[in-house]
Amino acid sequence: MIKNNSLKTFLLVFFVLSNKIHTGEVNGWECSKFENARIIGEGGVYLGVLGPGWLADSIFNSSSSFSSTWSYNSIFNTSSIYGDSYSNTSVFNDSADSPPEIISSQGFIGYLSVGPSWDDKRYSPNDIKYTCDWD
Repeated sequence: MIKNNSLKTFLLVFFVLSNKIHTGEVNGWECSKFENARIIGEGGVYLGVLGPGWLADSIFNSSSSFSSTWSYNSIFNTSSIYGDSYSNTSVFNDSADSPPEIISSQGFIGYLSVGPSWDDKRYSPNDIKYTCDWD
């Protein structure tokens, strides 16, 4: 049994921080589970799919309305409820209660969201894009 309080504190902090570093991150071998997964916003609104930029509905396709900065149904429109930094339904509000869901053919994967970092069911669109090389 550990008797030294500072050692207990160190171990507790180390354990918490080591878990925070690894949660919610996308690994290269996971890209297939995200490919063609639908992004569904509050109220069942279709917001595109995850996948390579050549897919018509991909949020990473620069010609798609789902990647635009002007479309209401784009997470990249900072004036929409899915892309601003204040909305409770936004990908880019790390404390949003209802960010868009990621749904594959197998079912619910997680949420498309930049945070919070401790939530392992939230995946950042930028992390997915660069890890899976989908630009």
